[in-house]
Amino acid sequence: MTSVSPLDQSVDEPSPARTFALSFDAPTGDWRADVDRPPLGSLTAMLFRALVDRLEVHITERGGQVTRPSHLYILRSLYPDGATVTELAERCEVTKQAISQILDSLETMKVVTRTPDPRDARAKIVKLTKKGERSLETAVLGWGEVEKEWAKVLGGSAPMQEVRQAMFAFIEKYGDWHRGEQPRLRPVW
Repeated sequence: MTSVSPLDQSVDEPSPARTFALSFDAPTGDWRADVDRPPLGSLTAMLFRALVDRLEVHITERGGQVTRPSHLYILRSLYPDGATVTELAERCEVTKQAISQILDSLETMKVVTRTPDPRDARAKIVKLTKKGERSLETAVLGWGEVEKEWAKVLGGSAPMQEVRQAMFAFIEKYGDWHRGEQPRLRPVW
């Protein structure tokens, strides 16, 4: 029996049913063989989603209320000295309007305050409140628990540190971040 490539089928013919399964194999160079092998970018996105889901569990267990990644990016960016709306927008690579919407939500939760910037009468300085610092503390401790869970999957803290080092190395070589700089992180939801 000859197999027919999906590209050789006419538009009217139904594609053969296939079961979706993620392949762990290295790339073969044949897209038909590699189609079920998710690229690292997809795996990173899937991992991020799983990490955030676990973080939400840990934050909730600790009685925290800030669980959206966009909120956590902002809180982290404000510690310890605060920032202007413009600085936050640049760090998060979003518009000032988008940052203002997130800040409105955080202000309603009483985790940030906006005060006039003494250097520029048109600008506002955003700072963490005491409640905001506690929310950030809860998130940082929650992330620590998530990393411990991931280290356990990897077989301990040494393999986890190897993964972290590899991630840093790739970002430094191909990304736009270098150690010691304030990271730019776009809130995704």
